[in-house]
Amino acid sequence: MKLTWARLGQAARVYRTLVSASLRGQMQYRLDFLGSTLIQAVMGADGLIFVGAILWRFGPIAGWSILDIGMLFAVSRIGMGIYMLLCNELDKFEVYMVNGDFDTLMIRPWPTLFTLLARGTGIHRLAFLVQGIAAGAIVMPKLAAQGVIGGWDWVWLLASVVWTAMLLFAVGLATAAVGFWIVRIEELQVFTMHAPDTAAMYPLDVYPSWLRRVFLTVLPLGLGSYVPLRFILGKGGSATDLLWPLLACPLAVWLAVGIWRIGESHYASTGT
Repeated sequence: MKLTWARLGQAARVYRTLVSASLRGQMQYRLDFLGSTLIQAVMGADGLIFVGAILWRFGPIAGWSILDIGMLFAVSRIGMGIYMLLCNELDKFEVYMVNGDFDTLMIRPWPTLFTLLARGTGIHRLAFLVQGIAAGAIVMPKLAAQGVIGGWDWVWLLASVVWTAMLLFAVGLATAAVGFWIVRIEELQVFTMHAPDTAAMYPLDVYPSWLRRVFLTVLPLGLGSYVPLRFILGKGGSATDLLWPLLACPLAVWLAVGIWRIGESHYASTGT
């Protein structure tokens, strides 16, 4: 399909139309949406509260204070929030494989991945963004007052959020693509997405060396948050820590798209 400015403009209009329809459908019960988002945001922060209580009593862990970990948590949660908002359908891709709903995407005049992402937004999962923004609003002024962050650090923190979202998209897309072969991927998503994302909310220094390598290579979610924040917060590393994600994120997305295309070519529907 030839890519032109006119084609891009048309794609943007189609995407906006599909997303608007999805939002209207999900916002029919606004009070329920607001209540569930607030409850999920509070319940989802229990891990940080637990770690914060330990740090408050015993002091920094591996050199990371409660404010440092709060910053790492904020970047990870906001990145996950962006991913869930824009790529919600990837997280439930197993349904498309089991029910044969992927067939309906293949008859559309747009690439299947584009149609899939535009089909449903994760507005009901805004709790991730709420958690991250709340944590950032608490710890960033304190870190700035201590002189830990300032100047260009704000730009790199924003970049870290984008990198985290990109790496989540790459891992999520590759995991979803595996569904073209094995169909059932819910348990695999726990291993490749949810568990590593939870682990990346905390300093990788506390994990065994082999597990750190996994989170920096095979499931590279630590590259988006831990690696740049390690340098920004003065926990080691060098300025090159700000460049590794810049190189790794586009490569990870490119590889994931390649896996998706290969898997799509092997799709055989449900046979019903």
